[in-house]
Amino acid sequence: MAALRLWPLCLTIFVSPHVAATNYYVSISLPKGVQIELPKNWEALSNKQRINLGAYSQAKVESLGLDTSSELDFAANYYDDRNQAAGIVNVRYYPDLAVSQADARAASVSDIRELDTQLRQGMDQGFSGTGVRILNWKGTKKQVIHGNTVFITEYKRSPMQDNRNFIVRLVRMFNMGKSFTVTISYREDHEYLLRPITDRIIASIRLH
Repeated sequence: MAALRLWPLCLTIFVSPHVAATNYYVSISLPKGVQIELPKNWEALSNKQRINLGAYSQAKVESLGLDTSSELDFAANYYDDRNQAAGIVNVRYYPDLAVSQADARAASVSDIRELDTQLRQGMDQGFSGTGVRILNWKGTKKQVIHGNTVFITEYKRSPMQDNRNFIVRLVRMFNMGKSFTVTISYREDHEYLLRPITDRIIASIRLH
């Protein structure tokens, strides 16, 4: 399907949060009707400062006057006992895409293979000159989450700043001008702890 095209690597999030705590997770409302749940012990990043998710979300809601149409820079990390980032979540929107959920649902095996090839080539180009390498490419699959079709790409990359490899999953939802990618990654040495948690985060992605 020609409409399914490569999306750039997501490194930035735009969010306007409204938070409700459920169990050990915080539910965050993002722009364009996107909702995601993150563990309470993860921390938002704002102006290079780490902020408790609940406190960050409350402050943003108060400053916005509950205006959830605004787009704010946002990222959330999980830090290990050595104060190093072991889990990372980012979101990025693509307002100019013309690919719909109907297109995504209709994507064939051949379409997904083509998308996956484009993604791999784009990643190789994006990492060129950075010293980062893709160590294992697991490919792209189509999945339905809360009635919405998404494309999940998984790969393992070499370190950017330390000596630990990361497992990365890109969750793409084609939804015309509301299309977005959630990038979820964790350090390979924390896989036993963070794989099920990141599975839970992915399963929480929905539109409202």
